[in-house]
Amino acid sequence: MSESPQSAPAPTPRTLSAGSGVWEVFDAWLRRASEVIGASTEALNALNVFPISDADTGSNLQLTLAGIARAVPDVNRASMDAVVQAAILSAHGSSGAIVAEMFSSVCRSLQHPTAGLAGAGTGHRIALLLRTVADAAHRAVAQPVAGTILTVAADAARAAEGAARTSPENGLAVARAAQAEARLALQRTPDQLDVLAEAGVVDAGGQAYALLVDALVEVLGGEPALPLTAGETARPARSTGDPEYEVMYALHDAAPEALVALREKLSDLGHSVVVVGESGAGVAQVHVHLGEPGAAVEAALGLGRLSQVRITVLEPTEAPTRTVVAVVAGAGLARAALAAGAVPVLVDGDEPVLNALVQALGRAEGDVVILPNDMETLEAAHHLVARRRAAPRPSRPARRMAVIPTVAQVQGLAALAVHEPEADFDTAVAAMSAAAGHARHGAVTVAESDTRTMAGRSVPGEVLGVVEGDFVEIGDRLVEVAWRVVERLLAGGGELLTLVLGADAPLALADELTHRSREQAAGLEIQVIDGGQARYLLLVGVE
Repeated sequence: MSESPQSAPAPTPRTLSAGSGVWEVFDAWLRRASEVIGASTEALNALNVFPISDADTGSNLQLTLAGIARAVPDVNRASMDAVVQAAILSAHGSSGAIVAEMFSSVCRSLQHPTAGLAGAGTGHRIALLLRTVADAAHRAVAQPVAGTILTVAADAARAAEGAARTSPENGLAVARAAQAEARLALQRTPDQLDVLAEAGVVDAGGQAYALLVDALVEVLGGEPALPLTAGETARPARSTGDPEYEVMYALHDAAPEALVALREKLSDLGHSVVVVGESGAGVAQVHVHLGEPGAAVEAALGLGRLSQVRITVLEPTEAPTRTVVAVVAGAGLARAALAAGAVPVLVDGDEPVLNALVQALGRAEGDVVILPNDMETLEAAHHLVARRRAAPRPSRPARRMAVIPTVAQVQGLAALAVHEPEADFDTAVAAMSAAAGHARHGAVTVAESDTRTMAGRSVPGEVLGVVEGDFVEIGDRLVEVAWRVVERLLAGGGELLTLVLGADAPLALADELTHRSREQAAGLEIQVIDGGQARYLLLVGVE
């Protein structure tokens, strides 16, 4: 916990007026909070034992706050919507989602101030904002637990309200009262949550909130906020049962009642449910821990557009010696990769694939194998691995990294099918590379503009068939173009046909192609995957 310097100079309180001062303070608070949390990352990670002992609270908060600060270089009245959007989309982990909702709630309060906030003195405004923050965090969590960041925030808000009654014009005095109570509340968290007492630590999220209040005190003219330093922490033993997963995704354009129903459904499926951004932001960030990650994704299907799907293994039964990271183009493909033992990275267009890969590699344990699954990502993955090899991590053992040259989703599936976790690294990479190379691939899409291809000129709305990256078929009927692509691939022989249906593909397409394929090639094994990819109605693989 941060403490005030013994010889700090006498502070000069800042006035939180209804004019430009409020934006300056908010902007300064966001950036200073990001710096303090960033410098405290390892110490916060060391405290993290609840809800899962996975040592990532500090990392998640650093990614969340840094993402907001980077997305909005200057916080002002005109950028409030951008701050809310950045907070929701930058949220990582349950702690990051909660803090994102805190900052979003401040934006909404400043954007649409109540009569009490607009006409209040500085001290009263600080108290109202801290109460808004605490209440918003509590609402975001489906099943609040005492002894967490929620408790620390609520106790700090209560102390701020008490101080505001006697010092309504003194924002610094009110913030200091909240700071003192946050520190006391933090020390009480082990008495409220057994897992903290057993580990001999305070709550990591609560500690992070205390640091946020420290940063607020500093920007209001108080004592400098000091980063937390890491100490030795006795961590609980990991579970030896089935692994649990953290699932996060952004859900766009879902109706408010749909989000309420989603929260309830996820609470039945798992725990640590957090849904932020429900008040007309157009996008919500969803977080849950559960044993069946696919169920969390399926619960949101049909409610709106999914993006930024992140699935992370929590409490593995044993530390893996190798992690396979697969870049996927749809939620169904993510489920397929996960079922095959890989860590899926979903490409959705809202987040650069390189950023998503960097985050996935940061979480990966042991040696790493990357399946890029498209040409552009293949190049990005090679550059990323080259940089990682040139900058070894001195505090951790060196690990081997390999990029399998997969340029199609079905090649990635073929590589995963032959991956043997027990095999040594070089043997596994060789087997996966060979399987991917032997998988012939094709696809079917619809032209969006006038296009000149190897098969001729196409106009918008025409169906295009692709084989090995080249456009080779043009037609008006989806089934016929798709069948011609399958025929071309089967002409070279093969034992397994894989059909990956896109998000807008009719279900009858797979039935018709399966029927025709079995008539042409007796004994052919056929697997159909509901891939959910956006661009291609159908992906085809033959091995």
